[in-house]
Amino acid sequence: MEVISVGIIGLMAALLAVQLKSVRSEYAAYVVFGAGVVIAFYTVGKLDAVVELFRRFWEELPVETVYLTSLLKMVGITYTVQFCAGLCKDAGYGAMAGQIETFGKLTVLSISLPLVLALLDSVRSFLYEGL
Repeated sequence: MEVISVGIIGLMAALLAVQLKSVRSEYAAYVVFGAGVVIAFYTVGKLDAVVELFRRFWEELPVETVYLTSLLKMVGITYTVQFCAGLCKDAGYGAMAGQIETFGKLTVLSISLPLVLALLDSVRSFLYEGL
């Protein structure tokens, strides 16, 4: 049912923004921003289920918590960057959106590099143990 609510909020905000854009374009940006914030609160409410799933992974699987924590951080960064860049694009600031997306990509890369190095070490140890 929340999916329908979020869809209606987004659709109504978009329709209202289209109507306001011809009169006062800044009001259209405010409407889209406000709807985005409301939808973001719905999204944060859904994060409890994701966090609980990760908690179960930590309890059930013999995986170090640093890996799952990094994965959760990367997902959070990705969604936050996508949301902010989308708002900037809607407001007509495509260059700013591009900068936010570039920053997000570099941040995810910096978080993932230690994980890639750990994976390479694991592969190397499997290869040398197999010989």
